[in-house]
Amino acid sequence: MAHDILADQPVSLAGLAPQVRSNVVVSAVLDAGNVVVIARVGDLVWDMWPFVKTKNVPRSEKRLDWGTIPEGYREACQNVLYAYWKVGRMGPTRTISTLQGVLKSLRLFCHYTASLGLVSFGDVQPLHIANYVHIQKTKGLKAASLVASFSALELLYVFRDEHECTLRTHPWPGSSATEVGGHVRQQIKGHKVGLTPLIPPDVARVLFRHARSILNRAEELLDARDQGLRSLFEDPEILAIRDAGLYLVGVLTGMRCGELSSIECGAGRTEVKNGVTFHWLSATEYKTKKGRVEYLMPAMGHDILRILERWSEPYRRCFAEEIATCSPKRERRTPEELERLHIARHNVNLLFFAKANTPRARITALSTATASRALKRFAETAGTNWPLATHQMRRLYAFTFVRHRLGDMLFLKEQFKHATIDMTQLYAANPQQDAALYGDILSELAIYKAGVVAQWLEKDEPLAGGAARKIKELRANDFPGRKELLTEVSTRVNIRSTGHSWCLAQDEGCGGSGIYEKGRCGDCGNGVIDSRFLPIWQEAYRHLQGLRTDAARLGPGAVKRVERDIAQAAKVLRDLGLDIGEGGRDAATARK
Repeated sequence: MAHDILADQPVSLAGLAPQVRSNVVVSAVLDAGNVVVIARVGDLVWDMWPFVKTKNVPRSEKRLDWGTIPEGYREACQNVLYAYWKVGRMGPTRTISTLQGVLKSLRLFCHYTASLGLVSFGDVQPLHIANYVHIQKTKGLKAASLVASFSALELLYVFRDEHECTLRTHPWPGSSATEVGGHVRQQIKGHKVGLTPLIPPDVARVLFRHARSILNRAEELLDARDQGLRSLFEDPEILAIRDAGLYLVGVLTGMRCGELSSIECGAGRTEVKNGVTFHWLSATEYKTKKGRVEYLMPAMGHDILRILERWSEPYRRCFAEEIATCSPKRERRTPEELERLHIARHNVNLLFFAKANTPRARITALSTATASRALKRFAETAGTNWPLATHQMRRLYAFTFVRHRLGDMLFLKEQFKHATIDMTQLYAANPQQDAALYGDILSELAIYKAGVVAQWLEKDEPLAGGAARKIKELRANDFPGRKELLTEVSTRVNIRSTGHSWCLAQDEGCGGSGIYEKGRCGDCGNGVIDSRFLPIWQEAYRHLQGLRTDAARLGPGAVKRVERDIAQAAKVLRDLGLDIGEGGRDAATARK
């Protein structure tokens, strides 16, 4: 980046002579010490690729095309967007993606006002804006999309001094784009409610097995490819190896799509701390600009990375050839050559690629749009009709972690090679961890716990355990703020799972004895058993009845213990509304 020349450019285009304004530099780079201007204000297309650090952004999303704005509105829009880029306003950090979104919204508004015969924004009246808002709302757009569209109109007023033909009055006095768009964030104690749909467990199992089956054949398929028997880009089975690896790495690490696309060769590593083996995968975190971070992964992640490295080798070789072709030049390179060299250097070590749809390049880094299409195709070939999307893998990771953190610790033992791992300690132990993923897990935890409490308060939900009576008493009360109650209870009450019951102990409780002695939770004042655990207690009851013969051989003490446990399991099953039959009556008699 040619920072010196960019820093010398004016922060406003207002009042500049036409020739001076047209020559203001928007983007520029250094090539062997020489400044190469990539885009000027006078260009019909502002090429902004030097500002884009994310590797999976397609070329079309690095450009601002002013040819889509009606000519009478173009200069005012350019002045406003330029000032917004240079100065900004309170809110999220500006990116090229942000500018593209603003330009798209301005384009819609410009075509609307032009269709009314208005010459400039200065002719726009409150009635025109009110009608535009009504039209946008009738399109069925999400609130977030409406807010983004209306925020662009606010910029025309906020930066009204940048051009004489901008909005002279606030588009919605006394209100805001957020309010007009109807976007009210639902929160649980500061955490957003997840809008990304959760992949159902049965679908997740099918997808996981399908991905494993693809990778099990990967070596055979890649041997055929390397022998020239299969196509790099057109063979669906070769592309399926990439898609399977993308899905598995996503669900096993919780990465976003942009971070998945940033994984490079040699990204995996293993370390041993206090006799515990940890496996890490490094990637670049773009959303909060933390840079290189590491994600915990299971041991099988190394096998997936090895296959992906082999899969990506021909594509990486293409970029290496591009670098070798462009680098030796000593004369000044053109902006197009510098862009090609820039892309090649950034992508030469990546693992995920796609076929480029432009004559200028054969391949490109896997973009989010291409990844979304690939995942939908992957889900279809797995035999499901689930509309799989990129961020769903991160949601599934967070949900799975929460579900097993509250329940079966065997998952964490297998996933993280540690039976008593704690997320807080884990993230504190590794400063390179992605704190945003930790936040997503905490958000999922709050949502999950609120759902658990909500189910308890349903009048028809059967409950067992010592704490069940108090919860049933709560159902008789009419709470004016049920949502607030759920949020407060789930936040303040410590809810843990033993794998067969919920434990509400706010201190050490039984010290974990209930994990190994199920019957204790049925009588414990801190225990709650709901329908989630019904299959577990059914199996425990069946198993205990099978122990009667063995207990008889061991003596009266064993018989007494088995009958006591059967009676406890029978009581739990009855409380959960199950008719346990003759065996339950026998057990009750034996207990007396």
